[in-house]
Amino acid sequence: MTNKCKRVIALFLIGFCFPLVAMTTTVNRSAEIKSSTMKNVLYSSIVWVESKGNATARSKDGSLGIAQILPVMVKEVNRICKIKGINKTFTLQDRLNPEKSEQMFWIFQNFYNPNINWETITMSDMEIIARKWNGGPNGHKKGATKHYWNKVSKMVYKDLKSRGFITG
Repeated sequence: MTNKCKRVIALFLIGFCFPLVAMTTTVNRSAEIKSSTMKNVLYSSIVWVESKGNATARSKDGSLGIAQILPVMVKEVNRICKIKGINKTFTLQDRLNPEKSEQMFWIFQNFYNPNINWETITMSDMEIIARKWNGGPNGHKKGATKHYWNKVSKMVYKDLKSRGFITG
């Protein structure tokens, strides 16, 4: 094996595998993590990956706002609202409103993740949620969304560590 190959493998292990292993093995057992905290950590991590917190971020693909919402997502969330009897209608301009973007995010997630226990969100749940956000209702099954989850999980790890839920 060449030195270059060894360096690539070492960088991969340090950059991708270590944070994921650390998240699963060094959680501070004495600290109870509330589901609202986990939801906040996950959403803020997704926002950072999507737009680095820029509420006016625009992408070439038509994504807009803090959560990089496509026009088709606004249409889908409005369809979900109608099905669920939620008295809300979102506009394309609402993608620039951080509060409305977050509302759209959670409406989508609640609809497409009926089996998640929102009172005890796990890292596996967070992966499904993030990958569906990136790849649509079946995004958690697409290999292309795995890289996205790696980026989000690094942010989750940093946030949980800064809050004292992960030690080491």
